[in-house]
Amino acid sequence: MDNFNARYEKELAYQEITSNKYTLYGILLFIGVELLIWILNIIGFFELDNQIMSAVIGSSIVLFIPIILIMVKGDLSKPAYKYIAMTQICIITGTIITFLSYHAILLYVLPLLFAGHYRKRSVLWYTYVLSVLMLFVSSILNYYYGIMDTNLLIAGTHQRKWYLDLIANGGSFTYNAHPVFIILIFACIPRSMILLVFTFMIQYIVTASLHDAARIAQLTYLKETDSLTRLFNKNKYNEMVSMYYPNVDNITVIFWDLNNLKIINDTYGHEYGDKALSALASVLYAHSDEQCRRVYRFGGDEFVMIIDNPHDGEADRIISAIKDELVKCSYDISIEISSAVGVAFGNGSDIIEIVKNADSAMYADKQLYHHR
Repeated sequence: MDNFNARYEKELAYQEITSNKYTLYGILLFIGVELLIWILNIIGFFELDNQIMSAVIGSSIVLFIPIILIMVKGDLSKPAYKYIAMTQICIITGTIITFLSYHAILLYVLPLLFAGHYRKRSVLWYTYVLSVLMLFVSSILNYYYGIMDTNLLIAGTHQRKWYLDLIANGGSFTYNAHPVFIILIFACIPRSMILLVFTFMIQYIVTASLHDAARIAQLTYLKETDSLTRLFNKNKYNEMVSMYYPNVDNITVIFWDLNNLKIINDTYGHEYGDKALSALASVLYAHSDEQCRRVYRFGGDEFVMIIDNPHDGEADRIISAIKDELVKCSYDISIEISSAVGVAFGNGSDIIEIVKNADSAMYADKQLYHHR
């Protein structure tokens, strides 16, 4: 399953880049929402302190500039970027909660949602720990600088009617003598426990998603991969010919046919025949690229390489390199390994005809080989 592992690693790297881009877009959307709230506050729709709102907007932009610059100019496949991004998100949400407290209570969950789409438990739990840390810090700072949670600071546990009756009767509130202790015990700890529940729920979703993705990837791999050579099989070839190649402007088809497979099987046994096929397949695979240069096992001893929008002379260079490598493989397994080759090219909409032309060219080359 070496080819599967290679493809799976490539897919994980692709997902890393995609997830980092998703985070970047999420950050930009988040800043956009903040700007909208700020504008609504300026025109009087909300009634929050303009200085506080300006501080929130300013700190958000300042804190998010580094991560935006890193993601725009850097290599998005680097594993460290997701931790940098999650750190910035936790800091900015903590800063907002510092100033706005209960107005922004839902922000406590936001970093966990960002972490969840990376599908890695390490990122999720890193974000949870950092979120709890910011929760404690922001709750204390909120007491001194933000819009406070009134119920906590007056040691209240009552419903709205109790306060209205108290005010109507001329009563007053008793300010708690130990506000920091109250905030830590009655605000931070319950919220941390709620975040823990969210984290476990997201972890379950992430784990299930990973298992499903791995199972689907393996089933897809088995469906479209030849069991002996680990190259794409005829099923995958038919699918690509039907759905993909007709949309490619220019393609080159290289048709390969292993020489003397029957003689090898009869003389040395089928084990050596399989070794010869595997040797040719490995060389072809080494020169393939799943994005624009794919190799298929077309039949028993036939292989097709299809190149999307090839460079000038690319097919000739590949054929020359593969012939040289097959000579080295012959020494490794002590039998001669060679292949007849045919090439054809044209527009992807004519893929079936191009493959037939490459097959005919290969057959002509095989006839020359047998007459040498």
